Amino acid sequence: MAAGGLESSVFTKDLLNMYENIATSRGFQWTVLEEDSRGDIGIGNAIVSISGPDALGIFQFEAGVHRVQRVPINDTRVHTSTAVVLVTSKPDHIDIKIDEADLDITYMRASGPGGQFVQRTNSKCRIVHKPTGIFVTNQTSRLAQDNKNECLKKLAAILLKRELDETMSSTEQTKKSQAMHGDRSDKIRTYNYKSGVITDHRYKVEVSGILDYFEDPDSFMELHRRVTSVWQLQKLSEIAEEITQSQDQSSTSSSSRRRN
Repeated sequence: MAAGGLESSVFTKDLLNMYENIATSRGFQWTVLEEDSRGDIGIGNAIVSISGPDALGIFQFEAGVHRVQRVPINDTRVHTSTAVVLVTSKPDHIDIKIDEADLDITYMRASGPGGQFVQRTNSKCRIVHKPTGIFVTNQTSRLAQDNKNECLKKLAAILLKRELDETMSSTEQTKKSQAMHGDRSDKIRTYNYKSGVITDHRYKVEVSGILDYFEDPDSFMELHRRVTSVWQLQKLSEIAEEITQSQDQSSTSSSSRRRN
């Protein structure tokens, strides 16, 4: 989600394109559920579903405020803009009840490339959820039933997100509101084009080659591996500290019993 003006929407599009390249390079399924496009320039916000082996593991460290420092194409000064990335896991079984009576289901001829069969049959599906006004479409399959099933999956995912948002506690809503505004003090990563360096502030990791980072999935994976390594060391340190504290408490308890 872009947090700011035009440059923020451009940066959001850059991030989204990068994530799509990474997902595609690893054979993940990339599905755009919602997208607020600003024409060819940028994207206001988007919701995507990424499915594949360890997809969450690859993208989990992307959650947070991303800050970019660069000169926009329509200016000569360095601008600082932010975009917010939220990452959540998708349940194996989405527990959302959808009543068929609440759906307006329409089939139509698919548009665009896809062969004569696709375009001569009413295989494209459009579903409107009447209580909320949400609508989804799908035309990836030549079979109408398959497209309907994909529409239902998209609709269920969107309704689940709405339900989760509505049931958040007031504290969680405050935190989310701060993140949605892209508070720069909460940044997790900075992309500085002048120095060509990407800095992950949580784990004190830096990598150079900012242009390659957005174009080459291997560059992204290099930062990901280094961040993951630091994160694993931190977790091991926390476990070791917990074991030490537990042993100290056990030793103190034993000494107390001997004195008694």
